[in-house]
Amino acid sequence: MSEIRRRRQRIEVPRNRAALVSAAVRVLAERPEASMAEIASAAGVARQTAYVHFGTREALLTAVRDELGRRAFDVLDAADLEAGPATEALGRFLAAAGALLAEQAALGHPDSDTEAEASRHLPIERRLEALIRRGHESGEFTTELETDWLVTATIALGHATDHQIRVGRLDARVAARQFRLSVMRLYGADDPDRSP
Repeated sequence: MSEIRRRRQRIEVPRNRAALVSAAVRVLAERPEASMAEIASAAGVARQTAYVHFGTREALLTAVRDELGRRAFDVLDAADLEAGPATEALGRFLAAAGALLAEQAALGHPDSDTEAEASRHLPIERRLEALIRRGHESGEFTTELETDWLVTATIALGHATDHQIRVGRLDARVAARQFRLSVMRLYGADDPDRSP
């Protein structure tokens, strides 16, 4: 194999993998049952290329969940939970979480590996804990519930929101609003974005 061909492969392999994951996010959001061939076509690569990179559809779905997890942390960073009043930071977090839940709902059931699921939540839990403590200290969060309980309840409400969207009981926008209102009330926070 020539050096030029090896260089091309070193560039194409990560590019093809990224294209497949990106296409899977888009395609599965519209058609959760889409095949590897459909995803490969949307990525502009051959079906065989998809199988070379991922082996199985489930492996591709795992890569998609990982990508969405990375995006979630990017969104969380952009919400800047350390800035401004705690109630406003919570509002930014809930808006971001609602948008992510809508995006992720089309991708089928979450991982059955509860250990993997728990490890994905850890960074979110840590940031929520810090935000809740800040809100308690400032008097913005008036609940008497313990911080650990609030974190657990917030995650559980996120899962409930996700479920309602997945099974079609609630439109993603309505579900995100219900999630926001529920968490704000749970924390004893005045929602600055609440309609009168």
